[in-house]
Amino acid sequence: MLTAVLGSKRRGRRKGVAVRPGSVLQARKEAGLTLAQVAAGGVTRAAIHLIETGRSRPSFETLELIAERTNRPLEFFLLEAQSVPSKTGGYHELRELERLTMTREFRQVLDLGVGLLDKPWSPETLGQLRFYLGQAYCRLFQAVAALDHLSAARATFEQLGDEWMAVEALDWEASAMGLVDDPRAIPCALEALERCRRLKPRPAPTEARILGHIAGMYVSAHSWSQAMRYYEAALEAAGSVKDILQLAKTHHGLGTVYQRMNQPVRASQHFDRALALYSIESDLSAVYRVENDMGELLLREGNLESAELHLHKALVGSDQLGIDRKVRGYVMGNLAEVSMRKGDRSQAVEYLRQALEAGESTGDEVVIANAHMLRGDLEEANHDRAAADHNFAAAIQILQYLKIPDRLREAQMHVAEVLEARGDMTGAARHWRAAAEVGTLRALGRPAAGAAAEAQEETAAG
Repeated sequence: MLTAVLGSKRRGRRKGVAVRPGSVLQARKEAGLTLAQVAAGGVTRAAIHLIETGRSRPSFETLELIAERTNRPLEFFLLEAQSVPSKTGGYHELRELERLTMTREFRQVLDLGVGLLDKPWSPETLGQLRFYLGQAYCRLFQAVAALDHLSAARATFEQLGDEWMAVEALDWEASAMGLVDDPRAIPCALEALERCRRLKPRPAPTEARILGHIAGMYVSAHSWSQAMRYYEAALEAAGSVKDILQLAKTHHGLGTVYQRMNQPVRASQHFDRALALYSIESDLSAVYRVENDMGELLLREGNLESAELHLHKALVGSDQLGIDRKVRGYVMGNLAEVSMRKGDRSQAVEYLRQALEAGESTGDEVVIANAHMLRGDLEEANHDRAAADHNFAAAIQILQYLKIPDRLREAQMHVAEVLEARGDMTGAARHWRAAAEVGTLRALGRPAAGAAAEAQEETAAG
């Protein structure tokens, strides 16, 4: 199951241009324009109001817009005429990186951005450059490279006193940490949320995105109540600014939560909304993640034909994009289970081989554990009990290491049922006790041990 933890297309707020107090209001009034007329098609009325009252600095592009609408030269608004921003020192390069980021051409961002690093940029331009590179690496699931650039960008923004961009970079740092299950991810995201809420004015799109990231991290940790809390808060924040992409991500996350809480009807409703919203935004990578999750939901409901249809859409789409390798592992695992239920053993074996390959290439141990559990079922059906026990033990060992109590409990219960069907009541009893212990310790917030470890060792011993 996949949940989007990466952010929206918004770049955040760049450090603005210092303007002469009262100049924007004066120009608008003398031109006989309303806030809406100055802002129309470019920025919001609120943004123009904040600039007029001195609570926000305009970007160079916004200042150009105001000058054009009010028929005034740029020099009219500036404290010093020579402070007109130059369009040479990185201006065009940053705008192109911004465009590529907004159109989700992340490999092109890297192709262009990496080659610019050695040029003698100003600290602000270098910080922006590293910020775009960090986002691209994050969206391409290259967490180590992402963290290197994002931490450097954040340090630069903090030194420059640009708290807005520091918060943006910190949020993306948390997202990169989440990709590799770094325990610092949630504390880092919570810090970004706290700092975001201290900004004046508070940027609702950024707040919604950070809330969604935190919720996604709790989904990865299988903390459903916490995930629900933050997704609901993200939905409220995203709705206030009509951020379609953030709304899509939030509905996707809520669908995942309801699916894990065994509420398939509500899960399907949220997945359908997410699919429609992602399609509006042309976010194909996200569309295929939802297709996979819809396929898994239908698989759990026993609707094999519809599940297979959605899963094939996810597979073909993710292969065409060539950027979402993590999706492939989950899709292959789900397709393997469909094939098993349809009695096509050879196809199931091939799907599992590809699932394991994808899991190993991305380091996604959940995919590997799922593949071992399914392979165990295949070997059991083929009456190779030693091979089945080996795969079950491998899956349980991974889940114990990852400290994923829900999946671990499900695995223990499944193995107990398999052993009961064999007639091994003693072995089954050990796994039932292990499953019960996992449930108890989960409620207490403690790691599983004791019976769980004993059952795992017994299964490994065959």
